[in-house]
Amino acid sequence: MVFALSISTFVEWAGAGCVMPLLPLYLRKLGAPVALVGVVMAAFFLAAILVQYPIGRLSDRIGRRPVQLGGLLTFAVASAAFALIGSPIAALFVRGLQGAGAGVVDVANNATVGEVVSPSQQGRAYGTLFGSRTVGLAIGPFIGGLVGTSAMRWMFVAAAVASLMACLPVILAVPKTATRRTHVAAPRVVLWRDRGVLGVILGYTGAGLVIGVYEVCWSLLLHLRGATGWQIGLSWTLFALPFAAMSIPGGWLVDHFDRRYLAAASTLMSGAFAATYPFLHSVWLLVGLGAAEAVTVAVAGPALAAQLAHSVPSRQLGRAQGAGSTAQTGATALAALMAGALFALHPWVPFVGAASLIVVLVALMPLCWRGVPGRDKATSGQGGTCVQVANTARGGTDTGRARSEESQAAIC
Repeated sequence: MVFALSISTFVEWAGAGCVMPLLPLYLRKLGAPVALVGVVMAAFFLAAILVQYPIGRLSDRIGRRPVQLGGLLTFAVASAAFALIGSPIAALFVRGLQGAGAGVVDVANNATVGEVVSPSQQGRAYGTLFGSRTVGLAIGPFIGGLVGTSAMRWMFVAAAVASLMACLPVILAVPKTATRRTHVAAPRVVLWRDRGVLGVILGYTGAGLVIGVYEVCWSLLLHLRGATGWQIGLSWTLFALPFAAMSIPGGWLVDHFDRRYLAAASTLMSGAFAATYPFLHSVWLLVGLGAAEAVTVAVAGPALAAQLAHSVPSRQLGRAQGAGSTAQTGATALAALMAGALFALHPWVPFVGAASLIVVLVALMPLCWRGVPGRDKATSGQGGTCVQVANTARGGTDTGRARSEESQAAIC
């Protein structure tokens, strides 16, 4: 199933990536001021905020597949509509519809992996899923950069077709209804009071801040430094390729080392790179450092997703992933909403501002995760056929034990 989800994710984001790097420039071509460019880009994430948590909760009840297919179809319709519009105001609404579709697919995909993959292999599974998305984002932006803004309407049509094609692996591999383990009694986790979940949300928020800044300001910064359209597209590709190459090894690290330290270090490195970019004037140096950043930050996503999957029972994974994705998407929307105006004030302001907030968030993560297990100790059961996940939390609640018992039941 992970392979099928990875194929679907690759196809979806290869199509979406065709329009991503040049979209700010395309909006400027339509007559949008820089501040409005930021608002349009933020609309993608603002719409996702509204739907991710409730749809994630719905997927716990009806299953992941209806949510995945609904999101892909929504993204396809919105992309096709983008090819027909000609004003920045219309782009605002269509971009929001794209965000709603893409946002619910990510939530359902993450919840599916946490539900069906054994805890000892979740890091690699999430690494494969995130890596496939990044490979798509490596290919799509490069093609879009070569085609240029003059053919953006055709790129929107290509994104719609790709989203429709991404439905096929989901239809073939994902069950129609929710997976229920009624034989396992696990207490309901109150997400906002669970320190394990709160630490993950801090990490997701930090990732969202830099994503929002990059969505709006990265192409604008390169353009300011004299980059051509193909160089901008190439910069996205050269970030995505090493990120994808590092995703599976990064997932292995998540399965074998403390997820908390890996997530915090990777998030902090992302902030350090963001603070550096606006003070560089060489296009190729910016592109090269972007590729180097990808290697260091690829582990954050699998680490946070696996930590979240270990923090709640599987019957609440949709809600938990919805809450985490909402935090990341909310931070991305806020950053994107402000980034255009801050960039117009001075190019370094949005980059350094996001980096400063990341430092604060990473400093708070140990307070949330103190005593929360970040690594599972696997021991062989009778006959070597059963894996028991030990709960090593000190001073915690029964949540860790319930999750471990549920995981053990699923594996055995």
